Amino acid sequence: MKIVIVGSGVIGLSTALYLALEGFRIKLITRNPQEATSWSAGGMLAPFSEGLEGKLFEFSYESLRMYPEYIKLVEEVSRLKIDFWRDGVFRVVLKGEEGLIKKAEQYREKGYSVEFLERMDYYSEEVVSIIRYADEGWVDVEHLMDALLLAMEKLSVSMEIDEVVKVELRNDRVERLNGLRGDYTADYYIFCTGAWTKELFDIPIYPIKGQAIKVKAKPVNVVHYSTISYIIPRSRYTYVGATSEDVAFLGGNTVEGLSALCANAIRIVPTIKSAEVISTLYGFRPGTPDEKPIFAIGTNYSILTGHYRNGILHAPITASIAKSLIKDKIKSVYFDYFSPERF
Repeated sequence: MKIVIVGSGVIGLSTALYLALEGFRIKLITRNPQEATSWSAGGMLAPFSEGLEGKLFEFSYESLRMYPEYIKLVEEVSRLKIDFWRDGVFRVVLKGEEGLIKKAEQYREKGYSVEFLERMDYYSEEVVSIIRYADEGWVDVEHLMDALLLAMEKLSVSMEIDEVVKVELRNDRVERLNGLRGDYTADYYIFCTGAWTKELFDIPIYPIKGQAIKVKAKPVNVVHYSTISYIIPRSRYTYVGATSEDVAFLGGNTVEGLSALCANAIRIVPTIKSAEVISTLYGFRPGTPDEKPIFAIGTNYSILTGHYRNGILHAPITASIAKSLIKDKIKSVYFDYFSPERF
């Protein structure tokens, strides 16, 4: 069975990995493997810190539990080591945010591991409390993406550099894809096109730009997640993010965005003010009206998109349900929960 996957972000690559390991012939079409927003993501695996609820929380927590085996699989196939931390995440509570403590207590009442930590001296006066969500963690997305791309080579996944500009549909069936360089046909098609999905399908996806900074210092050893800043330690540097801007596909870093990132990080950990800036980056999250994914199924295709702020977290479960759909003909309940029909 020949499968074409459009998109080379973490969702597309993970789906290609799972299906290639099952023996399917995979062609992956991408405009540029380095263009995917996944490269600029913070890599937090933090459904509790995000304050998720309902089916979105269930989906996210299930994927979080899959992460150790997912990382192990990617490492085994690629033969690359991926930095993956399971040390929990510190949810920073600022003045006026006491509702976050109530939320944490609700999670704890449901049996999840939640700790309330004493405020340390290196925090600013704006920080009133720290909640530690022990089940959370983070991954170095650059390591992960490098490993996934190498895994494509190891598994002989064909990668075509092209831009798909039209999907020829008839009676809910894809007949072919039109690219700038050629046309493509397959037995089955999977679209993992993130913020660019609306260019091909009438689905309410829109880009939310995020800017971030890499700094040389390491002021903290654990992710500090707050409503105004993410401070994410990696082995080589610290990632500071991220803005949230509804500016369509306006590229580049801005003075305003970078200034806000720096100021907000200093509001959490003042010592970061002297950190040396290594580089800046930006990407486009695939936003949806209710901030939940959008999964759609046609006769011979599926669309897996709209993961918004949690694409890295959602990679293993999304790839898994795609594999189950194609290999075992099992349709996950999440296709119903996240159907575009809800709009």
